[in-house]
Amino acid sequence: PRLLRLLVAAPLLAAALPGDAVAAETIGVSSDGREFHGRPSGKRMVPGFVGLAGRDGGPNDDLADLKAVPESAGELWRLWRLRPATGPIGRESVIGPDDRKRVRDTTVYPHSAVVLITFEDQRCTGWMISRDTVATAGHCVHSGGPRGRWFRTASYRIMPGRDGGRRPFGACRARTLYSNTGWTEKGRPAFDYGAIKLTCSIGTRTGTFGFAWTPGSLNGTEVHVAGYPGERRFTQWISSGPIELSHKRELFYKNDTTGGQSGAPVYAERKGCGVCALAVHAYGLFGRPPYNRHNHGVRITREVFEQFQQWIAD
Repeated sequence: PRLLRLLVAAPLLAAALPGDAVAAETIGVSSDGREFHGRPSGKRMVPGFVGLAGRDGGPNDDLADLKAVPESAGELWRLWRLRPATGPIGRESVIGPDDRKRVRDTTVYPHSAVVLITFEDQRCTGWMISRDTVATAGHCVHSGGPRGRWFRTASYRIMPGRDGGRRPFGACRARTLYSNTGWTEKGRPAFDYGAIKLTCSIGTRTGTFGFAWTPGSLNGTEVHVAGYPGERRFTQWISSGPIELSHKRELFYKNDTTGGQSGAPVYAERKGCGVCALAVHAYGLFGRPPYNRHNHGVRITREVFEQFQQWIAD
């Protein structure tokens, strides 16, 4: 079923770069599931997307597949041996003093809607965008490029609000993995985003993130990156700071991250959208400016926004 479309005047106010001549309009899905619109403009461009359905999928449950019980020392050790997933370039980085803070209560929204993802021998971060859909980095579902591969759907476990040895909402399995051809066929970092359709509807308990796009500059917007750093033993950490540079498909910031936080939400509080994701975190420092001075994520553009909607409706 398609989402109910509500037209609401909700401009996203952001400081534009000198010479920018773009409208500060916003289109998004709010954290309570409503869609809101500013003034639509520009050509609709949706790149091709592909998905891989798991063989172990089934009808969605109302609750998590795996109950919210403490894990044994053996189970924790198996998880600890998983390596943080990283993109093909630029590991996530701590820039200067580490300003990340541990989230002490992961049962409180929006931290309840941030998820730890484990699969094969790796782990990532993701965030609920519907009752049964998780947004994440493309390299957390597919290794990228023409020689890449989909990871095994049956190996996935998604744990919202994980806190050390506790799974307060239990865990879900994956039914379908999604990404786009810019990542799966070309391996382009600016298209490094994807999603996971779950076999359960845990988002009804955790809450979901809103997400939005705007063609304007987002420079100066205070954002948060919350996720599961690989060295922090499955606890959730958050870092805050301003967006320093806005590109067409990428946003740059100095929020501290390390491996395992790939796929984390880059989000802010926005009128009409609530807790609102503006990008999918994916990369750390590499190469030349601005890439060697900032962590960055794939910006939610109109096409990313529309693909998220399509994956939610699938």
